[in-house]
Order: sequence, then C-alpha cells, then structure tokens
Amino acid sequence: MLERKGKGNSLKIDLHIHSKNSDGADTVAELLANIKSAGLDVFALTDHDRTDGWDQAAKLAKELSLSFIPGIEITTEGRISGHTPFGVHLLAYLPNPDDQALKAMLAENVRSRYVRTNKFVEKLQVAYPKLSFDLVLELAQEDSTLGRPDLATALVHLGEFKSVEDVFEAVDSPISKDSPYYVRNEAPDVLDAIRIVRDAGGVPVIAHPLARTSTEDDQPISFPREHFQKMVEAGLIGIETDHREVPPEVKLILESFAAEFGLITTGSSDYHGLGVKPKNPLGLRTTSIEMLRKILQLGTGTKPTLSHSF
Repeated sequence: MLERKGKGNSLKIDLHIHSKNSDGADTVAELLANIKSAGLDVFALTDHDRTDGWDQAAKLAKELSLSFIPGIEITTEGRISGHTPFGVHLLAYLPNPDDQALKAMLAENVRSRYVRTNKFVEKLQVAYPKLSFDLVLELAQEDSTLGRPDLATALVHLGEFKSVEDVFEAVDSPISKDSPYYVRNEAPDVLDAIRIVRDAGGVPVIAHPLARTSTEDDQPISFPREHFQKMVEAGLIGIETDHREVPPEVKLILESFAAEFGLITTGSSDYHGLGVKPKNPLGLRTTSIEMLRKILQLGTGTKPTLSHSF
C-alpha cells in the first residue's frame, strides 16, 4: 500500500548518493535523516561496488515515507584505441544483488580498491611518514569500499590539511592523478560491466560522463562518439547528463546523443556528505519523474521501496 501519492513533476528525485558504506561521510541512518531534511522524495543509494546498505535504506525509507531506488556505482574503465585506459563510473539501478556475475565483479572491485589504497599509502609515506594503512582503516567504516576520500580523511586527521576538500583541491594535491604518489584503479571494461548489469536485470547509466578530464578518471576531452556507441550496443540505457562536474557544453553533446539513441538522462547530486564534498548538497541536481518511470519499468532485478505512486 503506497503511503502517499506523488504530485506529478513536483517530486524531488536524487539518484546518485553515497553513504559511509563506501566513501561517504554519513552512515545509512544519518543519510536517510539528511535526505528527509533536504526535502527529497525519491533517492537512490549508490555506494561504490556494494549493495549492503540496501536493506537498511529500504526499512528507513518506509518509516520516513520516502521512495528508495536500490543502486550501485560500479568502478569500471573505458578502453579506446590510442588512449590509456580511463575511469568510467557506471550507475546500476535495480539489479539483482544475488546475480553471481555481478557479485563476483563487485567483490573483485572492492578487493582491488583495498589493494590500491594500501599501495597509495605506501607511496604517500615518503611525504607523510605518520600515515598508515591501519589509520585509514580505523577512520573508515568497517568493511567499506575504500577510495581517495578515505586517504584525505586520514591526512586531515594527522593535521596535514584542514579539510577533505582542501586535500583534493590543493594545487599539488598528494592524491591527485598528477601526483607522484598516485595509484590508479584496476577495473573491468565498462562494456563487460554494462552487459553484466543488464543480465542482472539492472539499468546501467554512465555517471558524470566526460566530467573529470583532469582528475582520477582522466577521460578524453573530446566526445568519443564511437566509444559511446559501443556502450549503447552493449546495453547502456542512460547517461547522467546533469551533474555539477559536467560542463554545459558537454551536457549539450550528451543530451543530443541520448536523444539520438533514445537513452534515459538523469540528474543527481553525487552527495558524499558536506564534509567530503561541500559543493554537492543533496538535491543539487535532480531527475525528472518521466525518466524515473522508465528506470522503474526497465529495472527487473530487484524491487524498489515506493512511498509514492508514479
């Protein structure tokens, strides 16, 4: 029984949000309270490479009369001839969390991130001898998916920087792609990941495409049309075109491509907690109810928790 009906396009929908289960600052319980306070109606929890926050998010969503869309942000990489492999983050909505191929891919990604973070710490110790992998693990939530925000949190804890944002935005940031201490993620081909998500009944949507041409993802600056076409052929269903890090001119190109191929377009905050990404508050970007309806129609791997009718 739905608790209340939606009001057409007045619903506020944010489909890209992180908790402390990956590299966010809020526990799932804290996150849900913040989502309610922010005036959101519909949200997706999209922690990196894991689904273990879904059950608690669904339970709390019911209690708070929110609609919850189970999601994941999967670590993948694009491979284009003439380019070094570059990071592509793949949002997956409503996949079956028990699908064996999906589970295996996520488990390997979590393991790879753990190894990568340990190597990152070893290199950083040249400049920050008090930094240790044990400290990073101590400050992160137990068994969470590790990422660069966890390294930044540890450096702030040691008094090397004033905030996590300062670590990322420093001209000579020790965790930037151009840093001599940088260690890149090893990840599966995005084309394979898209196929796995589709086979698991999920809706694959590229997160912040072409947004990070000078940071970790190092994506090609020019629009790699052939690569996007290959992703569509593999089963890509949508593109997150409305994101703070996607430049307006790139958004126009992506929206044109989406219209040409009949893809879903989404908008999201990519919230990690204001202590991690202060410029990404909940609801900063939103998705239309029409696009959400398409996701709900196409996602067959698991059920959403709906407190609204659509």
